[in-house]
Amino acid sequence: MFKNFSTKNISKYSWFSFLPTLILFPITLYWFITGIISPVYLFATLIGWVLIVGLGVATGLHRIFAHKTHDLPLWKENIVLFLAILGGQGSSITWVAIHRGYHHRFTDTPQDLHSPVNGAYNAFFGWTTKITENSKTLNLRSAVDLLRKPNHLWFHKHQLTIQWLVPIVIALFNWKLAIALIILPRCISIIGDNLVNITGHRKMITGYKVGDSKDNSYNNILLSFLCFGQAWHNGHHLKPNMFMHGKAVSGNWWEFDLCIIFLPFLGKPRVEAQ
Repeated sequence: MFKNFSTKNISKYSWFSFLPTLILFPITLYWFITGIISPVYLFATLIGWVLIVGLGVATGLHRIFAHKTHDLPLWKENIVLFLAILGGQGSSITWVAIHRGYHHRFTDTPQDLHSPVNGAYNAFFGWTTKITENSKTLNLRSAVDLLRKPNHLWFHKHQLTIQWLVPIVIALFNWKLAIALIILPRCISIIGDNLVNITGHRKMITGYKVGDSKDNSYNNILLSFLCFGQAWHNGHHLKPNMFMHGKAVSGNWWEFDLCIIFLPFLGKPRVEAQ
């Protein structure tokens, strides 16, 4: 089943997605702060943030594909897959394999690739360098359902092309729009979610629990709105198959989950709040 699946795009994530993002982020902020890119372009960033960070990554990769909250028609699934690729966090197959097979199965143990129990550096960036063509770090059996889907395999194969070709094509007409619409939201996606790896599993100053999830997961209000509810992390680990991560689990009025705005497009989730 895995014979035709290439791991080459997995190992390239560190060097062709993560590192360019870390380099571009301060440059992009400088361009906005100094006025080289007009604040008007922040409207494009808002659109990119909603579609890429919200619908593509937080909703698509995490909730729909990793936790099977929805069964989407093919055309909707492909839209979500496309937006997820623009987020720069890898394909649905590798993202789900890591999230299901390591983060939830071995939460806060040395086998959890995303946990800060192996150090903050590892949780933020180090884990990406451990996955290479020759390593046996990644067990793809945790994403076997996606390996059976031709569209997921296609997006995995072409992820780096899509990820960079789209902003390059836009830049041919307006480089500032490419930065605002694609690059800055990608920075928010990668940096924000990898910060959630740390703050979502350490007490920190603003961390708190809403239930006993038998692990080190915490809710963190500072990142929850930026990352579309990803940092209502203790609530997510309590009920991982719930589409809504915040108030729907805890009952706390302030734990608003922005992903609720996508339900008119996605339809009714499999598991709803009681």
